[in-house]
Amino acid sequence: MHSLLDENTVEIIRTTGNTSNDLPDRVEVMDAHGMPYDQQAENTIITGCQILGTIPHILKQFTKVLDRDGINYTFLSKEYCCGNNLYRPAIKAKDDEAMAECRSLSKEFVGLNINKARELGSKRIIIFCSPCYPIYKHAFPNENIVFYPQALSGAITTLHWNKEIDYYAGCYRLHKKFSPVPMDLKSTNTVFDKIEDLSINRISAPACCYKADGLDHMINNVKTKCMVHVCTGCYFQAILNMPQDRNVQILMLPEFVNMVQEG
Repeated sequence: MHSLLDENTVEIIRTTGNTSNDLPDRVEVMDAHGMPYDQQAENTIITGCQILGTIPHILKQFTKVLDRDGINYTFLSKEYCCGNNLYRPAIKAKDDEAMAECRSLSKEFVGLNINKARELGSKRIIIFCSPCYPIYKHAFPNENIVFYPQALSGAITTLHWNKEIDYYAGCYRLHKKFSPVPMDLKSTNTVFDKIEDLSINRISAPACCYKADGLDHMINNVKTKCMVHVCTGCYFQAILNMPQDRNVQILMLPEFVNMVQEG
């Protein structure tokens, strides 16, 4: 194994599916929130190894939207990390050999999830974790793999929301280094297009929000009391750094769609 890759992390992923031994038990989290797993379904939802335990309530709101349209789905009791954390040293060193090995490992891990989805009869893989999406698409370009806003778009008809929101799409600079597959942001626009009377203040991303100047740009350009995200990383940055006295409601896209549907 290349010296830039962490052998311990690779072994943990192969053994547990997780990128760390500190993550909560998936089954316990899903049971607590009434999420189906390992069931025969047309769609398998890939949460990402860290997201399920962190924001299960948002995944639950995502499934509420799917439920209303009668879309059947399943989660996986054991989901293998795509290995994106392994890439960081290789990206920093600009080492092509290490990057090639990272992508090979990703294909190994991702393939285990896709094989399980096939066993469950799924015809579509829905990716909730934004770093997972380009890695999955690059590893298996011929599979029906979609970013979750596309599933949301297909699950809703015309809605109404006569208010204004801020929308921060994110920059995805790191994602582009994981793989050459572009992020699907068009499907989020399709979701917004189905919400009549919605006004959107679109905030650009001249720098990553995990850098001081990028974070300042994101926070300082919020103009409304409702901010919507599609990237979980950007969402957490907003949650952690938005001044409380501004009283901004920060939502992931499924939360916003579910809120609109519920009036």
